[in-house]
This record gives sequence, C-alpha cells and structure tokens, in this order.
Amino acid sequence: MVDKNCIEAQREVTILLTDMVGYTRETSSMSPEEVRDFIIKYHQDLAAVLKKPEYEPVEIEPSAGDGALILFGKREQQEDPSQMCRRAIMVAIELTHAIRKRQVVPTRMGLFKGDIIEAQIGSKTAKFGTGFAIANRLEELCDYFGTSFLMDRDVANTQDNLTKNIVQIGKVTPQNINHPIHLQTIYAPGLHRIPEDADLILLQKFINLKNEAMEYFCGNEQLSIQPDFPKVRRMLEEASGLFQELSGTVDIASERILEYIRETPYPSADFRYLGMKIHGSKHDPLGVRLLHLSKELLKAIDIEFYNTLVVETTWENLFALEWRKQGDVIIKINETADGIYYIDSGTVVTVDSNGKVIATLGSGNIFGEMAYFSKEKRRNATVVAASDVVLRKISTVDFKKFPVIQKIFQRIASQRKSSIPTRND
Repeated sequence: MVDKNCIEAQREVTILLTDMVGYTRETSSMSPEEVRDFIIKYHQDLAAVLKKPEYEPVEIEPSAGDGALILFGKREQQEDPSQMCRRAIMVAIELTHAIRKRQVVPTRMGLFKGDIIEAQIGSKTAKFGTGFAIANRLEELCDYFGTSFLMDRDVANTQDNLTKNIVQIGKVTPQNINHPIHLQTIYAPGLHRIPEDADLILLQKFINLKNEAMEYFCGNEQLSIQPDFPKVRRMLEEASGLFQELSGTVDIASERILEYIRETPYPSADFRYLGMKIHGSKHDPLGVRLLHLSKELLKAIDIEFYNTLVVETTWENLFALEWRKQGDVIIKINETADGIYYIDSGTVVTVDSNGKVIATLGSGNIFGEMAYFSKEKRRNATVVAASDVVLRKISTVDFKKFPVIQKIFQRIASQRKSSIPTRND
C-alpha cells in the first residue's frame, strides 16, 4: 500500500535507461551463481564509468537484472535543466567507448528528460513517470537503427560543444506510445562504427547531408518543408556512400529509412503527425503484397512461382522505385522494351497511336510485359501517368536473370492477350 504522506515533490530528471545486448544468449548456459556474478560485474563496470564527480548527482539502480535505471538530477534547484542532459549524454558517449574497448558488455541506451515522483511502497521507494516508458522505447529502437544510444530532440537540443555531431535518425511513433519521437544520436570518431582516426571533413559532410535528408523525410513545418521521399532517397544514398568511404561499413540507420521508403514510397495520410510507425513487425515482403494486390499475378500462381515470390525474394531488390508526376509519359509506343512496371500507387492510362485511351490501370497492376513476348519486342501503346504515381520497374537485364519471373510475366501476358482483343499496354 502506498503511504501518500511519503510522496515526494515532483522533480525533473534526465533518464538514461540501459539494457544489455544478448543477455539471454550470454547467460543461457550459466549456473545461477555465474549469472549472479555476471550481473554484479556488469553493474560494477557501469558504476566505474558513472561514479565520477563530473556526473553527479546521479542515481543508479538495477532494472530487471540485465539493465540499469540511471537518473541525472539538478545539482541545485536553480540549475539549468540542460546541464543534467549534457551529463547524461557524456555518460552515454563514455559508455559507448567503454563498450568498444570491451570494458563494458554491449549495451543499448535510451535518454529522455521528464518529471518523476517517488512513493513509499512497503519498505521500498518506487519511482513513477511516463518518461521511463519512452526511455525504454528509445533503448529498444537502438537495435533497429544500429545505434549505441538514442535520445529525443529535447535532450539533444541541450548540447553545445557537440552540436555539429548530432544526427537525426528518424521521426518515429513506437508501439504503445501515442505521439512521435524525434530520434537523435551523436556520430563522432569512436562512435557508431566510425574509426578513431576518421576524416573529420568527410564525417562532417556526411552528417550535414544526412541531417538535410532527414529534414525532407520528417518534414519541418517551421521551414515549410514537406516530406519528399524521392529527394530523401537520393540524398541518403549519397550519404550512405560517404559513410561507406568514411568507415568501410554500412550506416544502418540510413538503410532503415531507405528500406522504409522502398516499402512505403509515398507518405501516408498520418505520416506528417506520426512519422514511422514501428510496432515490432516488418512489412510483408513485396512478393506477398504483389500476391495480395495483383489479380494478374494471382492468376499466374503455382508452387514454383510461390517459392520465387514469397520464399526466395532476392528478385525484389531488382524492382527499382520510380516516382512520376501527373502527365509524365512513362513508355512510348514503338519504343524498344526497357523494363516491366508494377504500379505501387496512383493511376496510369494506356493510349493507342491515335491518342485514344485504351485502359486505366491502378495500384497492383502491371504494364510493359507484353513487349517481351512479341516478335517486334517493341511497345505497342503509350502509357501516361494520370496522377502522381509510384512505380517499381525491373530492367530488361535484370528481368533476364530470373527465368521463373520470366515465366510469371509470360503467363500474365498470355492471359492478357487472350482476354483483350486490342493491345492495351
């Protein structure tokens, strides 16, 4: 039972929630005594980093054994709250370096600034605050984005000497949170797979380009910037190349955004308010969605095709995203075939040589396949975007790499040819 007389006044803190990576795997074959010693050492290693005068006042308590709840408070009542945020960030950075040097076992960290209250429950003091749940979600998202630690925008904005190293990771609404979080972290030598001797000019170029790309991903009403996924993709692909040159590895956080754009190439109606909705499950692969959306593919299906479309899905990456504006001519009559298109969203019309509209095609439809199964190997209709459209195109070269995919489209072409007297590609 809670003794209401023991409830303390509400206070503002910066929460740093840690969670050991791979704890279950590490301890699965240990005896209870070995698990005890392993956890005790983990908390001793954390304390060795935290228990320093420059980080005080700081409170540490175990959280479910394989993690810790660390609270940074104000040094005095009038202290600027940004100071405790800066101390928390410096601890996260120092812990990341310690993890890289194998002085602390791999650990994820989430940082969030919020209010808490405490209450006596029996002989124990319990802490309450919505910030704990958010810090926990931030910590969990580290795995997804390939980062050591994540913080929300309010914590990041308190930085001064590391402002140029702050990187936007994404605007995300995690599971069980009803509002978006602007995720940020710090990219610097020794952090996030960046070498200690990294080229600082190249690093800054990467950070600046990535942050600009993320502005166009998240949108910024104050700057009148709307989400622009085609622009984001171009910029992030360039930024990813810089990171590869810088570190010899992949920037996982950028790859996650590019993956999201491949799966969701046009912002949903609520994206501006909620950003990416991450609920712990991946989107259906493109093959599954093709099966759901395309009647033509459903007609073509059999076990061989199913395995190719759903089980062995390496071919999906060969369908490159294209964004076209209303009125754009996508293919022209009599041109040599250069690819097959799948309509992800929007509408196109097919037009004959006299300018007459033959057919209207929408999401889930395929066009351009007929030319590959005719003697002339040429387009026999023009296709125009009737609205802004998102397409996925497989080139002729890539198309020829997959015999089963060729069979699928050949069957589609055959069915379409038998059902439509006049070609409407």
